Amino acid sequence: MAFDEWCLEHCSSDEPFFYLWRNAPSVIVGLNQNVRTEVNLPFLEREGIVLARRVTGGGAVYHDLQNLNYSIVAPTGSVDAVQMVVDALRSLGVDAQRTGRNDIFVDGRKVSGYARRVWKDRELIHGTLMYDVDIDTLTRVLDTPESKLHLKGIASVHSRVANLKDLLPQFASLDQLQAALHDIFAAGDEEMPLPADAVQQINAINEAKFARRDWNYERLQEE
Repeated sequence: MAFDEWCLEHCSSDEPFFYLWRNAPSVIVGLNQNVRTEVNLPFLEREGIVLARRVTGGGAVYHDLQNLNYSIVAPTGSVDAVQMVVDALRSLGVDAQRTGRNDIFVDGRKVSGYARRVWKDRELIHGTLMYDVDIDTLTRVLDTPESKLHLKGIASVHSRVANLKDLLPQFASLDQLQAALHDIFAAGDEEMPLPADAVQQINAINEAKFARRDWNYERLQEE
């Protein structure tokens, strides 16, 4: 999360750029969410699952190492970042469709959620791509008495989400899919080197915000 913020607000590039990344098991909540009504905190604590709050809106999402995340930073309006992801999936053989609810679906099942933040004349789009995510754990971490998941019924989750592993049999692993998506997005462009002081700046952002319990647990909508 700190790296996303640094790239949006401090990276000097005037051209669009992207990066692909993964997290160990974690729940990432939206900027204005109340974690006590949206996340099964006792389950997270028992299982050692990390909670983090991002600077974009939307709902809570579950990450594990079989989920691939993408971040795209660009001058505002210069690229349609979500369509880039949709087109990349289509080029690999899945009929991906974007929806008006910040989701990407294939055959009526969700494979990706995304969120957006605008800062000055730049924007960040970041989102998930479920490859072989543990759906049972996903349902448990997001199941609280007040959550939409609980009201709709956990049993319906398996029919409403899909892992890309089942749709892309040509890839034997997420590593292979990640490499393919990297090549599609990069389109032959070179990697951007980080400035020498970038890690120090990112760590400072993390300590000031994203590593703080009050940011992750206590920030409520009325703020």
